Amino acid sequence: MPKRHEALIPLTHDHHHALVQARRLIEAEEALPEERLAVGREFVTFYENDTLLHFHEEEEVLFPALLGRVDEAPPELIRVLLDHVTIHGMVSDLRAALAEGTVDGALLKRLGETLKAHVRLEETKLFPLIEQAVPDAELGHIEFAERHRG
Repeated sequence: MPKRHEALIPLTHDHHHALVQARRLIEAEEALPEERLAVGREFVTFYENDTLLHFHEEEEVLFPALLGRVDEAPPELIRVLLDHVTIHGMVSDLRAALAEGTVDGALLKRLGETLKAHVRLEETKLFPLIEQAVPDAELGHIEFAERHRG
């Protein structure tokens, strides 16, 4: 695998954390109800503290750089943006379930699988496309928010 452009490394690090969360969500499908609640709450916290900023940075900083270099939006970008909306909706469903005090394992699994597939699409298809289309100098000027990871 070719080396990731330095400007995209913060997003790739985010993706690692998202894959950890995705695995937890998928594994919680068959868990006891109280564990499903705990995993759901943990994911909502991750979503609010990390995922929303990550999506914002992609949508407001990175993706416009790509769109400025291509004639039309690549299908990979359209899929990624649809995934963002889908994940927002699934988190809304998860929040409602948490408020009711019961989280369906199938919802956790679907959310985890969606998140995992989304990260894989970005890492294997979209980021290489961005690295190819956007000049190194332009990518090098992209800056993302300072983040504090635990």
